[in-house]
Amino acid sequence: MSVRTTIEISGAKQNNLKNISVEIPRDRLTVITGVSGSGKSSLAFDVIYGEGQRRFLDSISNFAKSRISQLKKAHVDYVRGLSPVIAIEQKKGNNNPRSTVGTVTDINDYLRLLFSAAGTGACPECSRPLKQLSAAQIAEHISTLPQGAVVELRAPVYKIFGEDYDYTFHQLREKGYRNLLVDGEPFSLAEKRELDETKEYSLEVIIDRFTLKQDTYIQLAKSIEAAMLTLDEDIMIKVEVMGGVDPGFYAGYGCPEHHTFLCEMQPFHFSFNTPASACHTCLGVGLSYVVEPRFLVVSPEKSISKGALKKTVFNPAGKDSYRSVLMYSLSQKYDFSLDTPFNELPKHIHDILFYGTKGETLPLLQPPDSQKKNWIVGRDRPFWGFVHELESWYKHYIRKTSTSEAFEPTFIKDCMIEKICPECHGARLKKQRLQVTVGGKNIDQLSRMQLPELRDFLESLAFEEEIRDVAESIVREVVTRITLLIEIGLHYIHLGRRSESISGGEMQRIKMSTQISSELMGMLYVMDEPSIGLHPRDSDRVIDTMKKLRDIGNTVIVVEHDLDTIRSADHIIEIGPGPGIHGGTIVASGTIDDIASSPDSATGRYLSGKSSIPVPKKRRNLGDTFLSIQGARENNLKNVDLDIPLGVFICITGVSGSGKSSLINEILYKQLKVLKTGARIVAGEHDFLFGADLVNHVINIDQTPIGRNSKSNPATYIGIYDKIRDLFASQPEAVKLGYQSIDFSLTHAGGTRCEHCSGDGINVTSLQFMADIETICPVCKGMRFSQEGLDIKYRGKSIADVLEMTVEEAGEFFRDHKYLCHKLGIMNELGLGYMRLGQSSTTLSGGEAQRVKLAYELSKIKRGAHNLYILDEPTTGLHLSDIQKLLLSLNKLVDQGHSVIVIEHHLDVMKSADYIIDMGPEGGHQGGYVVAEGTPEQIAGNEQSHTGRYLRTVLECQR
Repeated sequence: MSVRTTIEISGAKQNNLKNISVEIPRDRLTVITGVSGSGKSSLAFDVIYGEGQRRFLDSISNFAKSRISQLKKAHVDYVRGLSPVIAIEQKKGNNNPRSTVGTVTDINDYLRLLFSAAGTGACPECSRPLKQLSAAQIAEHISTLPQGAVVELRAPVYKIFGEDYDYTFHQLREKGYRNLLVDGEPFSLAEKRELDETKEYSLEVIIDRFTLKQDTYIQLAKSIEAAMLTLDEDIMIKVEVMGGVDPGFYAGYGCPEHHTFLCEMQPFHFSFNTPASACHTCLGVGLSYVVEPRFLVVSPEKSISKGALKKTVFNPAGKDSYRSVLMYSLSQKYDFSLDTPFNELPKHIHDILFYGTKGETLPLLQPPDSQKKNWIVGRDRPFWGFVHELESWYKHYIRKTSTSEAFEPTFIKDCMIEKICPECHGARLKKQRLQVTVGGKNIDQLSRMQLPELRDFLESLAFEEEIRDVAESIVREVVTRITLLIEIGLHYIHLGRRSESISGGEMQRIKMSTQISSELMGMLYVMDEPSIGLHPRDSDRVIDTMKKLRDIGNTVIVVEHDLDTIRSADHIIEIGPGPGIHGGTIVASGTIDDIASSPDSATGRYLSGKSSIPVPKKRRNLGDTFLSIQGARENNLKNVDLDIPLGVFICITGVSGSGKSSLINEILYKQLKVLKTGARIVAGEHDFLFGADLVNHVINIDQTPIGRNSKSNPATYIGIYDKIRDLFASQPEAVKLGYQSIDFSLTHAGGTRCEHCSGDGINVTSLQFMADIETICPVCKGMRFSQEGLDIKYRGKSIADVLEMTVEEAGEFFRDHKYLCHKLGIMNELGLGYMRLGQSSTTLSGGEAQRVKLAYELSKIKRGAHNLYILDEPTTGLHLSDIQKLLLSLNKLVDQGHSVIVIEHHLDVMKSADYIIDMGPEGGHQGGYVVAEGTPEQIAGNEQSHTGRYLRTVLECQR
């Protein structure tokens, strides 16, 4: 029997595919390309990947099926020649704040194993090196003391503040402990004793005390094991011999000065996802909530007595409250008026209100307008400030143990922001864990190193003979994985970076490196635009990675628009010729020469040079208005000062990780948003932003979904569905039946929507070990409206017919309606003519969602205002012909008097800009500088710019 050499697809009718049949060579790199919306993803993911995954799930037992979501069959006659299939899609990082690059790549597992096997501990008091000892070894050593010696076992918990002591004591009581030492003094948990909430205390739990006898060893070992387990698997234990002992007893085992021993460690001791090891303040997240003073002021133009402050802090209506006494007393002691507008009070008064009197006591006085004397009047006590008070309340609420779930007080949370945890400083682990090192570095320090630096550090390690074999095998595994990440262009990231900050392209490359490390062969890999987010300098690395996967015996199928990737492919399939209903057919198939010579291929025309995006004949002149950022230090930015010209088309570029998003999204956009709207966000670290008054509005057109449910669609987002409903409600039949505009809404119960399916058009049946079955609603037959609603016609079409129209069809249908025609025309100009008005927003790609948002902004702009539009990689998912349309729309915004800033790597966008700001020179720690700025021609002439080198080639080719 001959071995099949192709994947054969016959009769594919998924989405807009028009019953196509195609063969894809196995063990080759195949690129599927075509204009946006032509059906590329339908073929690659819905048909090829979907069928491969479904067939695998069909092969498992019914017991396993009942625990795994099953998939429905693709709309295809048959697919032959499939291998086990893996999809590497454009999905952003996990939003779980506990997920990091290290956890996603599994490298953290190896590092934890390395630290448990080869880690060296240190005394928490004096940092003296300590070696690991098992409970049996500690018990044996204690047993060497003379019989009759009294030994006390203690466990250092951590340093606590007085405000935390009640919670800490409650936890210890639940674990069965009653006696402890607070700052070295005996303390019984049976006592009721108040501690100063402003003071830090050192706490030790007394685990056991006994007199050594012949048969004490077993009790001793069990006591140590129990202490290690019940005290949150602690790794430190103190051994105190009452009456003193020869210092030589501790030498070589523990700390002779502080009598601390390091217990045997396990990998979970270094996991921030384990409650026993996580920092007790941030619970292993690395961030904690702190009160932001700015959020406590709701009306700065008002006085405190008229409601300037949030009522959570001070309610002027409570004349006899403790807070009224406090506020009046503060005003008398520090000589300020409660009737002065808050923004006119001096800064030191603001500081006193927010951060307290710094330990100075405050005599509490009776306000003159109170009706009765408050019990607190006449006392002297320190005031710690509203920030400290609210943070203390928040800790108290979330630590409530009376219920299984912590109660999170939203009235306090509204005043808070996330900041680096003040206790662990973002390390996520307890202090004791961070005192364990390998090569002088703790696990957090390794996680913060950029990958090349980490690899060099691990390769330089030398281990003692007894652990050398184990440690070196672990290091080899880590170095192999790190090297793959570096080779694929992720050299600028570090293992501690949160997954939610990873872009879709970066996450895809991380998954690619994981697949190479597995060294599987005979697999089928389906990828979605792996070149997205890559600077031209780094694109070769991804192409080489895909070739490596192919060369070890795998089939690689890539949905891609990048011309360099297409040129590197063994086989190319172009789907088109147009988007949506105009696509879904095979336009061309074969080698690069076959595609370039095909008269029907849009991609071929760009490959052959017959078509190209032209360089603008003239750049816009810079005016004398600028946005000026001073002292930008967010993430890896190196105290950047930058003037951004207004009224022109600006491209922010640079290699991956150079600081583009930190500068524009984290600092510029957020600070403008705060200044313009008072948004409850905090901008990235910087000194000043000048020129905000020159901009009326700032609009960030990103790739987040335009809606979260199936009833949200482009028509509702762009703002035309309301007008369409008005048209149907105004028809004579609708007026006769008493219908109003809202009755034609899919979200309005009791109107014209089908109530059997709630306007979804389908009913979903959940099966235990089979895929959920979606069936057409038997009542409305998928039309989503009741028969009474469908009977209402506008120009012969029902409202369901209108929602099924494409943007292009709807533009023709509503050609006499100026408002609708205007908005639909803009969507069509952006290449969205194939999109159906009622298409669920959940099915739109990030690039499609971004273009819908851009169409919305283009359709509502008015002359006179000066808006700033920010777009981050708007070319995602766009064919070159669609990029040309996008550039026309962006230039239209600038021509109407607005400013456009685009963060982009695509050379055709760069060459079309009026002004380029190039960040770099490298990514990560070696980035964060402005390398060059000026026109594309000026950047091309800069020898220090990586961007300039590639831009120079493009500009020379088009001269």
